[in-house]
Amino acid sequence: MGVCFVAYAVSDHHIAEILADPPLVWQVLDAEDDSACLRELASGAKPSLLKRLLGRSPPPHPVPRSLKFAEAELRMVDLDKCWDLLNAALKLCAPDAPNFFEDSGEVGRVDVGYGPAGFHRSEAMAQMAGTYRSVSEQDLLDALKTASLKGVYCKEIWERRDAVAIDYVTVHFRELQAFIRHTADHSLGAILQST
Repeated sequence: MGVCFVAYAVSDHHIAEILADPPLVWQVLDAEDDSACLRELASGAKPSLLKRLLGRSPPPHPVPRSLKFAEAELRMVDLDKCWDLLNAALKLCAPDAPNFFEDSGEVGRVDVGYGPAGFHRSEAMAQMAGTYRSVSEQDLLDALKTASLKGVYCKEIWERRDAVAIDYVTVHFRELQAFIRHTADHSLGAILQST
């Protein structure tokens, strides 16, 4: 167990729809199963205590709108437990870039693991792609040598800075760079989830 970080490529149009109707975020986070979306819609449609005491019947079961995603959407990156270390290193490597992990907006009040989902629109993802493209693995490794690990998730693992930990982080760094490039190449934003 522990806090893991995943992100999904999504169009700005779909982000706007999700912001207008936050339970739809589950169609991104769990595209194969609509039960979480239905549960969220049902909890929002629940009549007040007063209406229940007065014998008013509950509303019919809600039916979620269905979002139709393009082929490039819903690509996922799973940064597992190294997201916070990557964040610390990238702050040193690209201090002027929008922060992928911290500068996101919030999708309503729908709890998707550890709080609501976050989001970045395509413009922010394109800025990150432009900046992160110039960060090499060596830049990342150099930053890891000097990055403060105070408060970083799984600090005890990263403090060792052994070959296994370094390999784990560099593999996830490559995956993050590929994901951000994908969003920029397809003019997509991202939905972020901590689980």
